[in-house]
Amino acid sequence: MFFAPPNAAQSHDDETDPEIFDLSVENTMSPSIQVAAVADLPAGASKLVEVNRTRIALFNLEGEIYAIEDVCTHDGGPLVEGKLVNGCQIQCPRHGARFDIRTGAALSFPAFEPTRTYAVQIREGMIWIEL
Repeated sequence: MFFAPPNAAQSHDDETDPEIFDLSVENTMSPSIQVAAVADLPAGASKLVEVNRTRIALFNLEGEIYAIEDVCTHDGGPLVEGKLVNGCQIQCPRHGARFDIRTGAALSFPAFEPTRTYAVQIREGMIWIEL
């Protein structure tokens, strides 16, 4: 990398200066991966996908797509097989722990720890999640 001395004259010709990127910010961006088509996940439905050996549950809540790790933090149960309650909660089929699909927060006993959430993007009819 080249650094000009502090007293050096600097040109600010916008047409010839290269675009500068903050690499520290760019390196913190998470990669995204396409996991399903929006058409495969109608309102009120759920779908299981697997990315890098991690099970991820997709949910369509009134047209908004959410993604959480498909694991009950109480005992590892599959949340995608649970019952949708109160419009935005998934109830674990094993012991009834509830999680907020939007935030991953554990809402009821016996779970205390949240489940991981993933940012979702919709691009050209496809569902992408950030890892």
